[in-house]
Amino acid sequence: MALRQPSSQDDTERGVLGLSDAQLGSVAEDQLATATVLSAPGMATVAFPLVDLGFDLYVRRIRTLRAHPVQVKARSFLIDGEFQASITSLHPDPNGYVLLPYVPLPDWQLDPRLWAIPIPQFLKAAQPHGSGYIFSGYLDRRFSQSAMNQFLIDVPQLRRQWLERIPGWKDPVHVLELGVTPGSEEVPRPASRAFGKYGELWLASQLIRAGLQNVVLAQDRLRVDCVDFLLHDLQSYAIGGLAIHTSTVNARGIVQFRIRRDTFFIDPKLVVVIIPCRSDGELHDTAFVIPAADVPAMTTASVDRGDPGYQGSFRLEPLAEKMHRFAVPMEKLGVALLERLFRNQLSGPTNSAG
Repeated sequence: MALRQPSSQDDTERGVLGLSDAQLGSVAEDQLATATVLSAPGMATVAFPLVDLGFDLYVRRIRTLRAHPVQVKARSFLIDGEFQASITSLHPDPNGYVLLPYVPLPDWQLDPRLWAIPIPQFLKAAQPHGSGYIFSGYLDRRFSQSAMNQFLIDVPQLRRQWLERIPGWKDPVHVLELGVTPGSEEVPRPASRAFGKYGELWLASQLIRAGLQNVVLAQDRLRVDCVDFLLHDLQSYAIGGLAIHTSTVNARGIVQFRIRRDTFFIDPKLVVVIIPCRSDGELHDTAFVIPAADVPAMTTASVDRGDPGYQGSFRLEPLAEKMHRFAVPMEKLGVALLERLFRNQLSGPTNSAG
């Protein structure tokens, strides 16, 4: 089946289209992200990729790495009541979804219904077309025998009809209880905030350079837990997470970092990255990559203005013994992180980046 384009008469009836396909896609992605977060407050967050490598957003259960890549294909018109969409390429991630929203003129708002289809089911049902696929369906379920009807959901019910049906989504969230007592040391936050974004952006450039087209780097617009970057390996479809702390080095050569208890969790694919930074903005020669599970043992309980957390500090020169096993040359940090998270799953381009 060829994908039919709207005729000039269709254009006249609808009015002049004011958005390109790319703009319409961006509008739909923003509205879907907002609708998802509002449908599951305190449970769901949405990350957007820094570079588009095929997926438009990532839905994640807060304080976990249960993340699901999503490709969005929006349409602003129907052909005789039929929704038609062409997807030129699709990564066959078994944990991913294709979302197909209708965003009609003149308000450019989500229709009350959309399709949320697991990628394995989409690949079985959609019609192959060149290197991609064509999807068609009816939002009013006019053909009861259509296999795609089971994936039609109501936008106000995204949590119940989509998120809670994702395997593992409703599993308990296991967080480590930090033993903060009334006698816990009151420790102020280290003075690293001024360099925080600088460290993140620098590390993002290294990760993109190392991963190239094989690894997606995504970030929540509003941080709700300790995950600063979500990483998605497009070869193995594994997910990893980074909690990044850019810490200044004080006059005594001490590096401090602090992790809030209420946002932290432990996962084998979550690592904490410490980026020491001198007061003039120059990065130190060495970074530190700490598995999340090791954080409690190498930190102490602290309280900052009533906010409990993990407080860590160590001498940089000479380097404290406890930090030797976490040390990574700064110039190799991007490659080292990808190898740590996706060991035996990455190929040539990552290993050749330096």
